[in-house]
Amino acid sequence: MGAQPDYAAAWREFRKRRLIFWAIFLGYIPGVLIIWIAIGLPVSALTGIKPDYFFYPIALCWLFMFLIASLRVGLFRCPRCHKWFFATWWYHNPFARKCAHCGLPKWADSDSTP
Repeated sequence: MGAQPDYAAAWREFRKRRLIFWAIFLGYIPGVLIIWIAIGLPVSALTGIKPDYFFYPIALCWLFMFLIASLRVGLFRCPRCHKWFFATWWYHNPFARKCAHCGLPKWADSDSTP
């Protein structure tokens, strides 16, 4: 019998991607406000430019980071079949508990034998 593959490294990568996604998602409002207050208000006081002009680029950059993070989580590849874990060309479920292609359960450490 051959050795069972170990999927732990792939799941650690998925956890890291998911953690980054949630940090960006939950940090949006406080992060943008803190950066806007730290950069926009002092610069506007020195230059006379409206502080709102600094808010929008900061918010757009944060939204771009959110887009990249959500794509990295959504396009995670299955450790077994190396296809998208959460999607096929016509189906997408970000809450899937098993691979959309091969049926590998989420968080499985190796191939289980019945």
